[in-house]
Amino acid sequence: MRVLLLGARGFIGQRVASRLRCRGYQLLTPARAELDLARPERGWADWVDGVTAIVNMAGALREGREGELEAVHHFGPASLAGLAKSRRARRWVQLSALGASEEADTLFLASKGRGDAALLASGLDVAVARPSLVYGADGASSRLLRALSRLPLWPLPDGGAQRVRPVAADDAVEGLCKLVESDVCGTVDFVGQEEASLADYLQQLRRMQGIRTAAKVWAMPGYLADGLAACGACVPGSLFDRDSLRMLRQGSTADATDFAALLERNPLSFRQFGAMA
Repeated sequence: MRVLLLGARGFIGQRVASRLRCRGYQLLTPARAELDLARPERGWADWVDGVTAIVNMAGALREGREGELEAVHHFGPASLAGLAKSRRARRWVQLSALGASEEADTLFLASKGRGDAALLASGLDVAVARPSLVYGADGASSRLLRALSRLPLWPLPDGGAQRVRPVAADDAVEGLCKLVESDVCGTVDFVGQEEASLADYLQQLRRMQGIRTAAKVWAMPGYLADGLAACGACVPGSLFDRDSLRMLRQGSTADATDFAALLERNPLSFRQFGAMA
C-alpha cells in the first residue's frame, strides 16, 4: 500500500513511519516545505497520485500568524482530502486531540474539531484518533512533566485535581497503525486504562525517576495561574498559555472501551509507564 504520511518528523510521526515501513508500506513523507497544509494545493497533486491512504499527524499548538491553526487543522486537510478523493484515494487517518469540538472554547481544540468534522464529511473512509496526554520519554510534554515532577513543591492550578487519562506513546502508535490497516471509521478516543488526577500522575512520574518521597502540592490561585498563562503567551515556544490553561482545567479523560477494542487488548495504565522510562 502506498501511504502519504504528514508530520512524519514529529514525536509520534517518526514512530508511526518506522512501524509502517516495517510492515511493508511504501511511504511518502514530505517535509512541511514540500507539502504545507497552510498553503493549499501548491504541488499537492503529485503527492496524492497513486496514494491509497493519507495519515495526517501535522499540526500546531499555537498560532505563529493569524489564521494558521484554522489553516493547518481545518482548511488545509479539507482541501487535501477533496483532492485525494478526486485522485481515488480511499482512506484517511487523522491525529486529532481529546476534547476537539467545533464548539470548544480554545482555538486549538475548535480548529481541530472543525477539521475533524470536514474530514468525516469528505466522502473518504475517515478515522479520527483523539489522544489524551501522550507519554513517551522523549516527548516534549512528557519531558516538561517529568521535570516538574522532580521538584519538591508543585505549584498546580486547582491543586492538580484535573482528571487525566494518559496514554502510552507505543499504544497510540499501535492504534494509529491499526486504523491505517482496518476499516474502522469515525472517532476513537486514545486513552490509557486508568484515570487519575494530574497530581497523582505527576507522583507516578516522580516514582519512575527513583524519587520515593512525595512532593508537596501548592494549589495555585486562579488569578495567578491566569497571569502566568498570559505571560507564557508572550514567550515563543512556551507550552503554557491561556488556551493550554483552559485545556488543563477541563481535564483530558474519556472511556477506554473503543480504544481497547481497536488494540484487541487493554491499553496500559499510567502506573505501567515505569517500564518505558
